[in-house]
Amino acid sequence: MRPLLCALAGLALLRAEGALAAAEPFSPSRGGPAQSTGCDRHGAVQGRLDVMQETLEKTVEHLETEVKGLLGLLEELAWNLPPGPFSPAPDLLGDDSF
Repeated sequence: MRPLLCALAGLALLRAEGALAAAEPFSPSRGGPAQSTGCDRHGAVQGRLDVMQETLEKTVEHLETEVKGLLGLLEELAWNLPPGPFSPAPDLLGDDSF
């Protein structure tokens, strides 16, 4: 189950990175060209990382909810399955003499 969550989180990161690149174009500041360009890039990268972290956290929370729901459904199905050929026979007399 953990590899599936890691793969889905990775896909969410890739998807968020593409969306962020289109949503937040780089815009340099009006200060000195050498120093301000480095600061602007650092600020832009930090902002994108913050948004990606928030997106990832929301995705993980959503996936946890979905997995818990699916596990609940599987448990419910397991209780409602008819006994199969390899399931233990019910003890109708109430004694465990075996």
